[in-house]
Amino acid sequence: MTGPQPGVPSGIGPRERRWLVIFLVLGSGYFALLLLERALDVVGGFGSIVIVVFLAWLLAFVMSPLVAWLEQRFDAPRGPIVVATYLLVLVVLGFALFYTGSAMTQQVAELADSYPETERNILATLRDWERSLQFGRLSIDLTDLYAGAVTQVERIGHDIVEQAEGIAGVTIAALGSLLLIIVLSLYMLMDSQRILTRLRAAVPRRYRDESALFERSIVRAFGGFLRAQLILAAMQAVLVAVLGTAFGIPYLFLWGTMSALAMLIPFFGPPLALIPPVVGAVLFGGGAAIPMTVILVVVQTVLVNWLQPRLMRGALGLHPILVLVGLLLGAQVAGVWGALFGIPVIAVIWVFVSYLAFGTVPNAALPEQERLSDVEEHVMVSVAKEQVGDETHPHIHVTRTRRPDGSEQVEIRTDPPPSAPDPGDARA
Repeated sequence: MTGPQPGVPSGIGPRERRWLVIFLVLGSGYFALLLLERALDVVGGFGSIVIVVFLAWLLAFVMSPLVAWLEQRFDAPRGPIVVATYLLVLVVLGFALFYTGSAMTQQVAELADSYPETERNILATLRDWERSLQFGRLSIDLTDLYAGAVTQVERIGHDIVEQAEGIAGVTIAALGSLLLIIVLSLYMLMDSQRILTRLRAAVPRRYRDESALFERSIVRAFGGFLRAQLILAAMQAVLVAVLGTAFGIPYLFLWGTMSALAMLIPFFGPPLALIPPVVGAVLFGGGAAIPMTVILVVVQTVLVNWLQPRLMRGALGLHPILVLVGLLLGAQVAGVWGALFGIPVIAVIWVFVSYLAFGTVPNAALPEQERLSDVEEHVMVSVAKEQVGDETHPHIHVTRTRRPDGSEQVEIRTDPPPSAPDPGDARA
């Protein structure tokens, strides 16, 4: 063995090695960010297509329970049931949109006709408030604030009129996308069983449990989220209607519709939903503005902090921090649609993060026969199990698993009986 020769480097020391590792880690992270940016740019180019396909799937998802109920009730072929259901829903939805639009247009026109008298009442009310809010030399000029707000609204209206041609083009494009979404969702729903069967068959047997978990998580997250948002919006509309009627506030359809639509926005919707009825109470309520506003704030606080968590907890099981993260990430990636549906997407991702990292999932994500009856649906439960056997016989698949308590579970799957060949699969 020979020692180090004079003038010959002896290698990399601990300090140099540490700096080299730091440099490699930072370089790898920077390279990964560049790749992610490029990937997002590529995906962003197909963003409109992805949104159209997603909305078509969402519409088919919403219509699926109704179609399944009608199919079971009338014992009819799926195709005619799907077409009839879509026609019925489109007619009802078109009538509702037409009635809502015409009613809101009428009330806006009435509000514009009575605006001069309303403005005099507003200015008189603001002057009374200025006298009550004056503290020595300190005073708040509410009339100037009101005049500035009116000027801004008029400017926005002027800009909208100037952009009428562009708005018309966007509206036509939106109607075309809506037609495409309806057609795609119609085909998805008519062939849903075949599509699901082929997707499930494409998953390797060792990942069948994860595939089933993914399917259950999507159904639970999106179904619960949509149900919770619609219930909250409906309750907000009823609340505005009841309070407005009790305090004699006019144009309730306008205030209630705007408030209910704002309530559909996750996280930021509740405070926005307070603005239309409070504005209506201030403009037309006189002395009833303060008590109506107080009741609105108190009742909505109860809805948001007591009812909303209970509506979403069983479906999502998300911490409020994850809800906000899902909202912000969704808005960053997909704009308005991402902000609306980023929360259920984060919920599905969180289920798999918990499953892979901790071996736990929400009780509601377990199969029906494995759910714990004495545990709430949002509680995380362990699903760890060890696969001890996976045998395949002709047309029979046997999978044996062992759970942490030592008990074994045997799952037997048989291939479906051969059926007539699908004309779509015939080869030339």
